[in-house]
Amino acid sequence: MNLPTKTQAQDVAAQCFLNSLIRETKDWRLSDIHPTELIIPLGEQRALHCKVAYFSPTQHHRFVFPARLVNGGGSQAVDFATLAQLIVDKLQHQQMLPATGCEAFYQRVMESHVHTHQAIDARHGWPALREKPLNFGEAEQALLVGHAFHPAPKSHEPFNQREAERYLPDFAPHFPLRWFAVDKAQLAGDSLYLSMQQRLTRFAAENAPQLLSELTNQQWLFPLHPWQADYLLEQAWCQQLVEQGLVKDLGEAGTPWLPTTSSRSLYCATSRDMIKFSLSVRLTNSVRTLSVKEVKRGMRLARLAQTGRWQELQTRFPTFRVMQEDGWAGLRDLQGNVMEESLFALRENLIVGQPQSQTNVLVSLTQSAPDGGDSLLAAAVKRLSRRLNISEKQAAHAWVDAYCQQILKPLFTAEADYGLVLLAHQQNILVEMQQDLPVGLIYRDCQGSAFMPHAAGWLDVIGEAQAENVFTREQLLRYFPYYLLVNSTFAVTAALGAAGMDTEVSLMARVRDALDAVRREVTHKTCLDYVLESPHWNVKGNFFCYLHDHNENTIVDPSVIYFDFSNPLLAQEG
Repeated sequence: MNLPTKTQAQDVAAQCFLNSLIRETKDWRLSDIHPTELIIPLGEQRALHCKVAYFSPTQHHRFVFPARLVNGGGSQAVDFATLAQLIVDKLQHQQMLPATGCEAFYQRVMESHVHTHQAIDARHGWPALREKPLNFGEAEQALLVGHAFHPAPKSHEPFNQREAERYLPDFAPHFPLRWFAVDKAQLAGDSLYLSMQQRLTRFAAENAPQLLSELTNQQWLFPLHPWQADYLLEQAWCQQLVEQGLVKDLGEAGTPWLPTTSSRSLYCATSRDMIKFSLSVRLTNSVRTLSVKEVKRGMRLARLAQTGRWQELQTRFPTFRVMQEDGWAGLRDLQGNVMEESLFALRENLIVGQPQSQTNVLVSLTQSAPDGGDSLLAAAVKRLSRRLNISEKQAAHAWVDAYCQQILKPLFTAEADYGLVLLAHQQNILVEMQQDLPVGLIYRDCQGSAFMPHAAGWLDVIGEAQAENVFTREQLLRYFPYYLLVNSTFAVTAALGAAGMDTEVSLMARVRDALDAVRREVTHKTCLDYVLESPHWNVKGNFFCYLHDHNENTIVDPSVIYFDFSNPLLAQEG
């Protein structure tokens, strides 16, 4: 096991900040004198010098801190607060940005930096996660670093420290749900197999049976995230419902739930449903409230899963599954409007009978280890190497090849042959493993689903030919390769490359060969032609999205936060 030699040299929060900046800018270079040193110019006479422990062709660089400020003939070590301030000052001057916006950005970056290290300090047992395969809950709460390409991945406004420790997965908490008794006239929702009343009653019976005495034909039980319940009770529309006796606060009750990597999605090992709430908290680029449009996407996909064409897809890929979101509910105000900040989606718990199975979210496996040692993926591949009595390089190849077959092939085929687009980023890919080797995929988060025009006939079977989430060619090529390759797959190859198991170039060549094989088998080749042949891809720029304070969920034209990114697979051709 690789353990850090200098803990103080490891700063994963600073690494996220720098890598997101470097991916989106071009005025940096490697030193001619010290090729393991990265230089970011601040002006004619000043520059930041950062020692690079691992240089990645996909920008998953590993740095040794502190950085140095070189000014004329002098040089001094600078802490992260100074480094971030110097970079923000430079960008403010370069782009003529308003001082207030830059100051808010800087404060959020610093808060995220503090939050990251608070969680790392609190999780003394985290290194033990490398020792054996993780179950679902352990992997969901293993993510301490956050988005590897974001300047403030652990911002969580307006949570205070007490709320963060209770509600964020970083601190590995468990907590019960909060419950309202609600007049049925104030409820909106849908459910696929059961009526809405039956579905809510089943959920309450499984998770808070002591509250069933509150249940009547007119008054139904409504679960809430505890923080969101407090938030709703401060809103005038909700207070009016309470005053008229249409909503009654029953407090917290029932079995404990744990927050998963997304924070607003909760898991209970004994519940047939997972639950995803609106949470009026800004996490990374957006306030995490659901919309009616999004919960209806879940119902659309769940209905599609009842068709013969879906069964055909499942027959081709029996180890590929989707956590269907086949029910949702929300509160109506006195005027009958559905209040989106009260929405939740019920998500099929596909591992309810197997809570100890090695079903691991990809983002936790690939994150840079918060203590500077092996990533959880590298640790798994080392266990695989020992079990099979093969070299670590051979084990890494076996893992990547299995990943390509179990994750990339079904997702690319679903788009190419069926017109089903699942925007599978690292947080939505659950890798099912047996003894550390990928054997299946569970995709979650149906709000990230879309369709191509060649799915029209399939959608028509369920009366949804005019679905709002039909992508254009441009949308497909912008979003799908970014999420599935740049965000997810290159995190795999980078984690193994940084562990010294093989070069990223060699590992990406295996990915390219696997995608080329898929291209030869499918009907609609537009997306695969693009990822294999286009010199540039469109990639989301989180640094400048956050600097310019865009809300990713509500921005009118999301393309403005995307930029051209040199295709890493082209260098692997041949």
